[in-house]
Amino acid sequence: MDITGTAKSHHADIHKASSKKEWKLSDSLREQIAGYAREDAAQNVYIGNKFLALRKSEVAKVAPDRAGVTGRSARGGEGRYGI
Repeated sequence: MDITGTAKSHHADIHKASSKKEWKLSDSLREQIAGYAREDAAQNVYIGNKFLALRKSEVAKVAPDRAGVTGRSARGGEGRYGI
């Protein structure tokens, strides 16, 4: 029984599934971040709320629904990860 072909094909499927949600820093997003950094520096703030909101929205585009997973595990009795 040859399992090497099975393992290779399994890893190939995982890579293809994860590559669907690739994220790249666009030029317009880079300029927006730089603008927020200048505003925050002028106000003597390290990381301002505008940048944090932007970061949160960008993360939400590519990350799983972590709040849903955490909410289920907080109820207890459903295993370590709430599944």
